[in-house]
Amino acid sequence: MKEKSFSSRLLRKYRLTIHNENKLENVLGFYISPLWVILSLFVSFMLVACVLYLIVVFTPVGNLFPGLISKSAKQELISHNLRIDSLINEVAKQDRYLANIKAIMNGEIRIDTLTNLPQHITRDSLSIETTDLEAEFAKEWEEREKYNLTSQATNVSELQELNLFRPTRGDIIRHFDINSGHFGVDIAELPGESVLAIHDGVVVMSDYTANDGFTIVIQHRENMISVYRNCYRLLKSVGEKVSGGEVIGTLGKREIQEQEGKRRFLHLELWHRGKPLDPNTYIAF
Repeated sequence: MKEKSFSSRLLRKYRLTIHNENKLENVLGFYISPLWVILSLFVSFMLVACVLYLIVVFTPVGNLFPGLISKSAKQELISHNLRIDSLINEVAKQDRYLANIKAIMNGEIRIDTLTNLPQHITRDSLSIETTDLEAEFAKEWEEREKYNLTSQATNVSELQELNLFRPTRGDIIRHFDINSGHFGVDIAELPGESVLAIHDGVVVMSDYTANDGFTIVIQHRENMISVYRNCYRLLKSVGEKVSGGEVIGTLGKREIQEQEGKRRFLHLELWHRGKPLDPNTYIAF
């Protein structure tokens, strides 16, 4: 009986009338049931939910809700962030460039001088000592390379046609001698001279080493590598492109040489496909 009474209540019809008080007549009237009201509310709710879903998914309004950012919006944000980072880097480069120009115009820095750079770093000042592990590795490498035929010097005809620049002025005080393990030439330093790149390439190393001081290594397109050791200053960083004849470093001043009490020199090496070459064969000193 209770079930019948509940179902009967849902299906029981009620008359809904709209009455005009001024004319004392019914304007509109129709019959409704509780079941009809429930179904109407449910259908209305579903329609509103579908409309809101379509608006959130297929319009930019969805980007306002956390966690609902579309894939295209994410890619656009990443693209904008990368562009902003690039612009920041470019602005920083321009600021450094303008600061250097301003310093030169104000007389704080003279062109082609490095008087404002830090003092020369020597091996003694760094107090770098070779560890037992490094000494053992160096000894093992020397023994292995002693019998390596690929390390013998070769004449490469394709390099003969290259127009290689002289790295610096000065006489050769020690020549290439592969038998004694001297894989390059030593050029006597002229105080204050610049160190030039012998050919176009990319800097792959620019750092201070305990044994050879400031050293810079350039990778060239012809499978050739040039090594410049015992520099006084380095002006290029790793990854920078250089042109043949471009200044990549400097040599010590006369006061530095007199203070150290020894004759300084620039050591130049040429390597082609892992084999050392005599620089005097390919460069007119």
